[in-house]
Amino acid sequence: MGSALVWAAIPHNSDGVVFQVRVIRGLQRFHIARRTLEEAFDLAPHASDARQLELFYQHTIYILSRAMQKRPIAGADTAALQTADFNAVAEVGSGSTAYLPETLEGLAPN
Repeated sequence: MGSALVWAAIPHNSDGVVFQVRVIRGLQRFHIARRTLEEAFDLAPHASDARQLELFYQHTIYILSRAMQKRPIAGADTAALQTADFNAVAEVGSGSTAYLPETLEGLAPN
């Protein structure tokens, strides 16, 4: 899946990472917001652009797998990845739900 990544960059407003991957029928652009990086990957608040990009590359395989599940066929728009895209809902006790980290063969963030 590593060859699916075409490019990744920080947008001009420093809000997360925009990246493009090869999917069925072309290229798809995604955006993972700073807030999502903070909540799903423990990015420190006010982290630098370089740190956002570094964190993206540390978790590239996991992020790409979630992105390609969300948008497996290319579209013209930029697909936003949310914190919920990196969590699985598990049933707990009497019908209540809790968010637990997704375990994708050990690729989930720490």
